[in-house]
Amino acid sequence: MMWFWLRWAGAAIGLSVAGVSPASARSGPWPSLFRGVVVADSPLGVRVISVDAGSQAALADLRPEDIIVRVGEAPVRSIEEFAARSHALKGRAVSTAVLVFRNGSPRELTVHLYSYPVLEAWGIAFVPEYDVRFAEPPAGLAYWRRLGRGFDEAGKPSEALQAYLNALHNVPTDAATALRASELFTQVSSAHIAHGQLAEGVMSLQQALRILERLFDSPLTTSQLEAVRDQLHATLRALRAASTKGAQVPH
Repeated sequence: MMWFWLRWAGAAIGLSVAGVSPASARSGPWPSLFRGVVVADSPLGVRVISVDAGSQAALADLRPEDIIVRVGEAPVRSIEEFAARSHALKGRAVSTAVLVFRNGSPRELTVHLYSYPVLEAWGIAFVPEYDVRFAEPPAGLAYWRRLGRGFDEAGKPSEALQAYLNALHNVPTDAATALRASELFTQVSSAHIAHGQLAEGVMSLQQALRILERLFDSPLTTSQLEAVRDQLHATLRALRAASTKGAQVPH
């Protein structure tokens, strides 16, 4: 019954559950898309000398000896042009297309700042706080959950949501953290709808439902199943509020 309800609620707000939509904005400026990338001049574009393991560029499959010839829509013919383009994107863009030549063949990559663990586990495009790192992922989970609880107690759901998503960036398989993030997405959605920000409210509802759907693939305790049921009720109430206000939902 809950599964049917979840699928119905997703359809009612135009949600393609397999899709991806960006989470709420990260605090502070975006870091560089090309952090950890070292390049040198070459006859065609710039040659990649090294890419830090675990960097966003490495996760996007940028490799040493790739020749970068275009970033976004801008051609790259020298280190100066690459540096200028990288600087222009820093703090302003969360993703860009990169055209490289690899072993003589062209290949287009997408370098982005989104958390790969959160994106792969929950389908949420979220930029984590990369400057706060932990040697042990469970320590990061505990830190961000503790911070999230503090924001919860202070009545700041948007800040709490960011903290719980950062916790998932460290340990993406933690079902309790994912469930709390879904609850916070619904709270944020209700606040948006109450202030007439219908598009933002619907987007947050989509993200709440996306997490709930994927939670069904996780082993849940009885109390967590009850929490999912309560969350579905809350999501339905938010959906009815959006419908009452006449939200034009994108398909």
